[in-house]
Amino acid sequence: MTTTAMINNTRANTTSGLEDIEYKTREEHATLNRDDFMKLFVTQLQYQDPMNPMESAEMASQVAQFNMVDLMYKNNTALQNMAKAEQTATSVTAIGLLGHKVEYQGSKVFVSEDGVQPFHITNEQDIQATRCKVSIYSPKGALVQKLDMGPIDPGQDVSLDWDGKDASGNNMPPGAYSVVIEAEDASGNEIELKTRTMGMVSGIETGENGLPRIKILGDRSIDFKDITKVES
Repeated sequence: MTTTAMINNTRANTTSGLEDIEYKTREEHATLNRDDFMKLFVTQLQYQDPMNPMESAEMASQVAQFNMVDLMYKNNTALQNMAKAEQTATSVTAIGLLGHKVEYQGSKVFVSEDGVQPFHITNEQDIQATRCKVSIYSPKGALVQKLDMGPIDPGQDVSLDWDGKDASGNNMPPGAYSVVIEAEDASGNEIELKTRTMGMVSGIETGENGLPRIKILGDRSIDFKDITKVES
């Protein structure tokens, strides 16, 4: 038998040794898992050329590669188990927030029977906001009040000073009011300020990443990691 014929025969036998590997998707077919690697390795030993056996160094190299694949597989499984445990722990913690008030980054200020809930404006820029105007809108979108917050220095955190009344002095009913901020520096350039609000947790839902999302009464749902404070 010629060398070419022997090689072709070896390839044919190697391919036939992998016919029992089943793939569910195109992606699985394009990658090798631990079982695939083992079948390739065993098949190669079974059909290697007896006149040209595998060198010991090459054998050791392939065994080392197999051990590395096996170790990576085990590490990946361990990481997946850790991620699932973290998701479970986070979900249990999130459930405990039901009915509690939490602080998070948001643009709504809530008015309840107890009054206006805390709302903070923070300048995280390295330049002063020499002018900061706040417009407050009702849940239906009507302008309720305009406030002048004055200058806000870099790193400064200020509370929204709103008494829950409209421009005519009328008390506003409970609800979620939208806050729009216009801030500029000394040159008239717009500055983005961060806002934090306090809302009531009304429900828990699962996000696309498997982690819980917190539903805020009267507002959007937020990621669990976006909560900065929980009111006891």
